[in-house]
Amino acid sequence: MNKYESIKADMVTALKSGDKLRRLTLADMVATIDKAATSGKKRVEITDAFVDEVLLKYKKTVQEMVDTCPDNEKYADNKAEYLMKLAIATEYAPKVIDDPCEVEKLILDFACENNLMLTKSNKGVIMKVIMPFLKQNSCDMKVANEILNKVIV
Repeated sequence: MNKYESIKADMVTALKSGDKLRRLTLADMVATIDKAATSGKKRVEITDAFVDEVLLKYKKTVQEMVDTCPDNEKYADNKAEYLMKLAIATEYAPKVIDDPCEVEKLILDFACENNLMLTKSNKGVIMKVIMPFLKQNSCDMKVANEILNKVIV
């Protein structure tokens, strides 16, 4: 069972157990994945990597909802709901690697394995080759750019 089918199965389980917020959140995640797969000129195959990419964006959107929700009594229920949605999205979204040491280790290991010289004259090639690898490994791209600028001499 792939990740997409697992989310759908968990949505049905939440429906049967009467957990309304979980069911609605999972249904929203499924709808977001479906929409992303059908937007554009042709339908994209829903793979685990595609689902992970969409879920990272979904999680980021929910995090922004939490961050922008006012902290007063009037919006306390909304904030609690957003936090629950964020917890559910975190269960399914891949963990983002944002530790600079881990990102640096990934970059250096990748450069060694692929015989990449980390020099400024080679920066364009490095960025073209290493960025898809870092995205595939769920690295925080802001941290990755900072580390790349530090290690490229």
